[in-house]
Amino acid sequence: MLRRVTIKFASLILVALLAALAWTFVKRPLPVPEVAGPVVPDAIAVEGVSLSMIRGAEMTSREAFSVRGGSLLKQFITGIGAFVVEHPRGILLIDAGVGRDVTAHLGTTPLLMRALAELTVRQPTIDALSARGVEASDLGGIVLTHSHWDHVSGLADLRSVPVWITPEELAYARSDDEGGKLYRELEAAAPFELHEPSFTSGPYGPFDESQDFYGDGSVVIVPMPGHTPGSVGVFVTDASGKRALIIGDTSWTKEGVDWPAEKPWLARRMVDSDAKAVRDQLVLLHQLQQANPELLIIPAHDARVHEAIAEF
Repeated sequence: MLRRVTIKFASLILVALLAALAWTFVKRPLPVPEVAGPVVPDAIAVEGVSLSMIRGAEMTSREAFSVRGGSLLKQFITGIGAFVVEHPRGILLIDAGVGRDVTAHLGTTPLLMRALAELTVRQPTIDALSARGVEASDLGGIVLTHSHWDHVSGLADLRSVPVWITPEELAYARSDDEGGKLYRELEAAAPFELHEPSFTSGPYGPFDESQDFYGDGSVVIVPMPGHTPGSVGVFVTDASGKRALIIGDTSWTKEGVDWPAEKPWLARRMVDSDAKAVRDQLVLLHQLQQANPELLIIPAHDARVHEAIAEF
């Protein structure tokens, strides 16, 4: 009798836990204040500036694993790559994209992450650059939105290129957090030439600090902590005046900004350093999009949004 009661009680506990987990996948948009969204400064078009992307690899999983409220039946393509800013003063990468050893680099991630997605390599960053006649020495720098494996993998082949990373992000990457494991391995093999964004250019729209990278308004870096302690976003305005905002992994999907909605609980537990800060950023980005509909907000991994960007 006691055994039957124990089994029944354990079954009820299991059902309750599964129900609680299922609830974390249910669509639940974040509350948005009923106030006018923030506007950004007028776009400054600089002749010779363009934005394109090196599509280095893809991971295939389910939409439900990428945004709370996504469908378990819908396939989601996670794009991994580097954004390329061509500027009269040189070529700048936003994130390093995929290295030649990216398959081995994937092995530094949690087992659950590897189990939920399948990696397909398209083209390492260094090879895509070489195909266009661009050598590592031709690059003016790499701005890291953050230090997770799928943003630093390409650094393995680009060691001579200066890297911009915030002090908070560098401290996180060098800590014992699992998210910085690949960065630590790469840095231990050979040091990088590191630079800090200065954030001395004053406010930029809703962001209290910014760095105007070239001093002409074409590339503006802003703090965007939450996903990691030192994450940044990067505004890029091309020669036509079209402006984009690359938001790293603050959201993996456009729905995360459009609804807005955070990642499911399991994903947040694996990858987000500060869930509340991420929620605050998502609400801000949603308001920013509403107030500036011409602004293209680019999650670093939403392959659907990447289609709006030229291929390098």
